Amino acid sequence: MALFISCIQPTYSPPEEVEELKIFWHKETNLIDAPDAQPLVIEESKLIYTGELELVAIDSKNGDEIWRGIIDNERALVCEKLVFDEKRRRIITNHKKDIKIWDSETGESIVTLTKEDGVQSFNLGRHAVLEDGYAIIGDTLDTYVINPDGSIRFSVQFEFASAGLAYLNNKLFMTMGKTITGALTKGKIIAFDVQTGDSLWSYITDNSGFTRVEPVISNSILYAGTVGNSPENTFVALNSETGELIWEFSNSEILTRSFVLGPKYVFVNTGGKLIALNKTNGQKVWVFEWNSSAGLIKPVYLNGYIYHSDHNRLFVIDAETGELVHEEPLPEGGGFFWHVAASSDKIFAQTSNQLIAYQPWHLRDN
Repeated sequence: MALFISCIQPTYSPPEEVEELKIFWHKETNLIDAPDAQPLVIEESKLIYTGELELVAIDSKNGDEIWRGIIDNERALVCEKLVFDEKRRRIITNHKKDIKIWDSETGESIVTLTKEDGVQSFNLGRHAVLEDGYAIIGDTLDTYVINPDGSIRFSVQFEFASAGLAYLNNKLFMTMGKTITGALTKGKIIAFDVQTGDSLWSYITDNSGFTRVEPVISNSILYAGTVGNSPENTFVALNSETGELIWEFSNSEILTRSFVLGPKYVFVNTGGKLIALNKTNGQKVWVFEWNSSAGLIKPVYLNGYIYHSDHNRLFVIDAETGELVHEEPLPEGGGFFWHVAASSDKIFAQTSNQLIAYQPWHLRDN
């Protein structure tokens, strides 16, 4: 993975207080590559992470290792998202040549799907858990609905490349993109019936493709943003039942690399800016900017604060105002911050050689 890290100093002034966040524990890791997937927090008790030769589970309370899921080197883990099936206690992961389903309690590989099974995997796919199975993005113009045992229920072919899936009320929602010319990428979001594959509605925009994120649905509103080479990009809120546009925010700066929802705002990581949009009307509320690339990192919201990074510092940002309230330095010899995750009482940072559990800003002692 090619990633540009700038050494240019930020244009903002860091806050005056310099006391570092309290560290509960840290665990040494042995990454073989930059991890693509944000660590997965399971019910406050487990933290699952990637980047080593195995899929690893640790105790989120103390950092002790629980299990290691063995991965054949020929089938290296390259997924963009670790998907958790709460009902069946399973984790779904992407690999260069297959899809794997793991027992989250033991780390045992339960199901492996390969081309021989009729599944062409796509390493950028962000899959979805259904009530009675899984929806898997293929490589890259197809999607599979599979049963819990790994058998294929049906597959659907599309003309747009797919990137992410969400599931709600017997419907699947897919974000997609397609380059029409060198200067124009179209984006598309579709909804289809999870039992039959029948199309229910579609939304299309010329303002680039929905190619970096899966849709997120909250209170029957679907949120998604584009990134691409069109003159403008857009972030949209749609009625998930009808596909009707509720609002959109379009300009040349939005470039959705990732986003997270808060109670009032949507927080969009553009790679060089964090933009807060009002969830009700899509109006821009504030912008937090730094002078470096942070396209891999997904912002995390916890109790009124956003945790984000430019790979060199961990930012704690007031979610209401966009004010930087704390800047946590990278531990000496830490390489880079790669990902941030959260439980209710801890912030987890994955660096080049450690997993660190910090005390969140809202629980600080001072």
